[in-house]
Amino acid sequence: MASPRLSLLVLFALHLACKGAPPEPPVAPAPAPANQPQPVDPWQSPPAIATATLQAHLAFLADDAQEGRPPGTAADLRVQDHIQAEMQRIGLLPAFPAGYRQPFTITDGVRPRDGAPSQLRVGGRDLAHAMLPFGHDTFTAGPIEAPLIFVGYGLTADGPGTGDYTGLSERVRGAIVVVLLGAPDDPHRTPASTRPQTKVITARDHGALGVVLVDPEGDLPFHNHGQVSDLQIPVVALTKSQTPPLFAALGARRGLPRPGARSAGKARLATPFTPVVLATANLGGLLPGAGGGRSIVLGAHMDHLGHGTSSSLAPGERAIHNGADDNASGVAVVLALAAAFASIPKESRPFDLIFYAFGAEEMGLLGSKHLVEQLSPEQRAQHLAMLNFDMVGRLRDDALIVAGAGTAQEWPDLLARSAGPLQIRPSDDGYGASDQTSFYEVGIPVLHFFTGPHDDYHRPSDDIERINVDGAARVAEVALRLVGHIMRDRSDLKHIRVAKEAPARSGGFRVSLGTVPDYAAQVDGVKLSGVREGGPAELAGLRAGDIIQRLGDREIHNLDDYMAAFAALKPGVEIAVVIERESAQITLKLTPTAPRSR
Repeated sequence: MASPRLSLLVLFALHLACKGAPPEPPVAPAPAPANQPQPVDPWQSPPAIATATLQAHLAFLADDAQEGRPPGTAADLRVQDHIQAEMQRIGLLPAFPAGYRQPFTITDGVRPRDGAPSQLRVGGRDLAHAMLPFGHDTFTAGPIEAPLIFVGYGLTADGPGTGDYTGLSERVRGAIVVVLLGAPDDPHRTPASTRPQTKVITARDHGALGVVLVDPEGDLPFHNHGQVSDLQIPVVALTKSQTPPLFAALGARRGLPRPGARSAGKARLATPFTPVVLATANLGGLLPGAGGGRSIVLGAHMDHLGHGTSSSLAPGERAIHNGADDNASGVAVVLALAAAFASIPKESRPFDLIFYAFGAEEMGLLGSKHLVEQLSPEQRAQHLAMLNFDMVGRLRDDALIVAGAGTAQEWPDLLARSAGPLQIRPSDDGYGASDQTSFYEVGIPVLHFFTGPHDDYHRPSDDIERINVDGAARVAEVALRLVGHIMRDRSDLKHIRVAKEAPARSGGFRVSLGTVPDYAAQVDGVKLSGVREGGPAELAGLRAGDIIQRLGDREIHNLDDYMAAFAALKPGVEIAVVIERESAQITLKLTPTAPRSR
């Protein structure tokens, strides 16, 4: 018989066999050789933004040789070539199925029909004139022959007995009205009532058969740019040197005719025209990440105003609008960011990066709108966020405005972590007069980087000499850090609809409806691409995709009708709104509000 001690030893050995041997103590890893570099997170020390690269792109884009980068021109093609060449040099892949470019067409003004010139004949004499992209094509119905009548500024009454048509309604009916551009000094007048298009609509509503717009103070050609709007009444425009025979026919030997003056004979007015259709494109380059399809979009618009359009704030000047800040600065920043991100290893980029240069932004966000409309719902869902850079070349006092900060719940924290030495001045709203709006409307969180307004905006003086290149680089560095945080955190941003009304613009309308028109839509009426959260339109039941066909007493066939209707609307006074929704006509009640002050 075994001794008790031996039995215990045997039992202990069996126990170890069943449980397994005790683990070996951990062995500390051998230190790396002193000359072997330690792994480095590239987002902790992202590459610097090359100011020389920014300067080079600015010098090309804002040069007089690009003639203000108007869409559909040889200069537009040169800009596209420059951007594509840089995308290829950086190593970006084409972002579109057909390559780096996504072609689309725009309408930009009108031209006379072949073999059917326009005409304004007064007293047996043909007067030189300009056609405009609003009015009516008389090719089918033929010329209009009617007496002329002078109605001053052609403004409607804001109160009893104060309009230019007071006492003239019967005399205007069946005549061609002569209308002065502009308006007398009157703080109660709004842009809705003084726009040339509104004056044409007012004349039409009073029974006029045609309109002659007159600028008695200026001799520069009229702008013939933008979408064509059929106002159902022919219109031509005359400058100062062309007015004497017109005014003479109205009985004025010198100066202006008297209000209500009517010609003894008939004038002849014909405007057979056809739209000018131009080809332009969006540019896009893809920097693939390692994560399988989720993406962050960075974009800027590449077009500007050419030699001046109706959007120019220097109406008495015909000169190249180089748009160094608007928006050569944004394109230069996007290209510089593309180069910086391309230097970071792919394995450190879990998300794709897509870089866009949008066309025809100045004509109503047409390029970005076209791009977003071509995305499938699945493709839209792949976009984590869109960062837009528009006018980022005038950094002052280290203050950077960032709009859209309320469109994702993560934005405030990400902006605070990314600001560096700059002071971020955030605003929540995702809507605005730039391309981020097109992405926000389809549920994508957005940010718009902007260094603030200045007196050179939309003027020929927006030149490269006034650009703060170092400041633009610092704006780019904020975006670089912000994207880095998203990459490192592998963040999934949560989209938020912002319940905030748009601020009133200087000299703006006296009412707000909270609507976001789709400027690219070709419909009978005004199609909405969105409505503001908590605004009058949303409270009334309007939504994206609705087509407004009537506001109050006015039929709405186009944006000019829509804007003319604003002149009659008052805050707090309910109106009926007729819309088309999914082929059905619906009437809703809407109460406009006064635009909030800044």
